[in-house]
Amino acid sequence: MLLEDLAADMTLPAHARGVRVSAVTADSRAVGEGTLFAALKGSVVDGARFVSSAVAQGAVAVLAGRDAEIVETSVPVLRCDDPRRALALMAARLAGRQPDTVVAVTGTSGKTSVAVFTRQIFEAAGLAAASIGTVGVQTSAGGNYASLTTPDPVKLHESLAALA
Repeated sequence: MLLEDLAADMTLPAHARGVRVSAVTADSRAVGEGTLFAALKGSVVDGARFVSSAVAQGAVAVLAGRDAEIVETSVPVLRCDDPRRALALMAARLAGRQPDTVVAVTGTSGKTSVAVFTRQIFEAAGLAAASIGTVGVQTSAGGNYASLTTPDPVKLHESLAALA
């Protein structure tokens, strides 16, 4: 996908036009040829520290916050106020089709039960349904265990595209 399509709601540097992006990630270890690397600031480590490594591994662009201290690099740097949101939107665009209906459950306790009950209600109504959470991705055909309660936006949108 072209970077200008992937980042459709952002203003891009002039040299960003025509750049092809095949993947997006905030994990510098997962960067390969054609990847957009999201240099996100974490609670312990700032992703900006890994920009040079990501570019050396094949990153074709970098997404960062406006205040991120990015080293001089040969690839376009896209800056925005909310890079986490921008990454999620890019992940959804790159993943492709997403489900028409999504139900989210938040709270302190009971989320897994509510998600499972909701999926079962949809299934009882004759609709295809799935749940994503602590127990992984669950469908009427079975499921896959996940290591994280909430997958990162890239994995989430890949899963949603597969479910759609």
